[in-house]
Amino acid sequence: MARPGGRRHGVSGSQLRRGQEDVPRGRPPRVEAFEREEKQEKGRQMPKDNEGRAVPSGAAEPVSDGSVSALSVIEMGATSGGLSADFEAMKVAARAYVSKVVGMDIVTDEDRKAAWKIRADLNSKVEAIEKARKDAFRAYDAPKEAFKAKCEEVKSVIKEQIAIIDGRLKELDDEFTAARKAALLAEYETQAPDLMAAIPLERFIERESALMGRSWSETKAVSKLGQMIATAVSDREAIRAAAPKFATAADKHYCERLDLSAALAEAKRLADEAKARERHAEQMQREAEDRVARAMAQAKAAEGGGAPCRPKSPASEVREWDFRFRATKAQATMIAEYAKSIGVVSDGIKGVA
Repeated sequence: MARPGGRRHGVSGSQLRRGQEDVPRGRPPRVEAFEREEKQEKGRQMPKDNEGRAVPSGAAEPVSDGSVSALSVIEMGATSGGLSADFEAMKVAARAYVSKVVGMDIVTDEDRKAAWKIRADLNSKVEAIEKARKDAFRAYDAPKEAFKAKCEEVKSVIKEQIAIIDGRLKELDDEFTAARKAALLAEYETQAPDLMAAIPLERFIERESALMGRSWSETKAVSKLGQMIATAVSDREAIRAAAPKFATAADKHYCERLDLSAALAEAKRLADEAKARERHAEQMQREAEDRVARAMAQAKAAEGGGAPCRPKSPASEVREWDFRFRATKAQATMIAEYAKSIGVVSDGIKGVA
């Protein structure tokens, strides 16, 4: 065991090993003295503080002059100035207490057992100090909690009146909202009842929140709604005129947003997509026509004898074949013509529903 600096106390391992001619075998004298003091301390009645309260167990500490040390009664508490404790006296007492075992040798199994007991006693002092600290903190916090409770009592008197005022203000707000909405609905039903199914009143309110606000008078709000309704009617007509082919989709887009520019942009997007599809179909048609024309030209060239004569192969068996395909009417006609040009006999091409 590493020893703190200073004097060595107790019995060293070499002394114990030399035998009884130096030191009798048994417990080290320092350990026995420490245990005797512990027994005396346990037999002593637990001291009480000035108010007759029992001191936490394990806190008593006998000293040579018979007085009570600062560890026996750990005085911590809350005063008008805050927390208080005589830490200097406690540190002096703590140093005196541990001096009995400073430098103690732990060599034999009995030494080890004794050391465990001493350690448990020292740890009890640490626990007693911690308990006293917690008790002092609780004592310090108790008046704060009571103070806070008193503050809450005073605040509750005021908050009660605030709640009453809040309730009345909400009633007035609800009454205002109901009256304003009724006035706007009346204007809407008078001016454009057929429009209400496509564009609900809430859509206009979302677009212009001031319609339901106190910053506008009822007259101004109703007038503004009338203008918005008239604008919506004219915008829908403009959409039908500008994009008749996609008027339904563009009008739906407008009714959801009340944004003419966005609706026209949607119509343009749909038109561009349709044109792109048409161009693609036309390109596919041209490519198919080109393939048929090339095939027909090759077949006619072969019939004209322009190609070198090849040995005749045995005649192939003629059979009936089914050939189903998907194509436009023009493409189907070209395929039929090509088949005829190469000598294929058929009953014609019939569409399948």
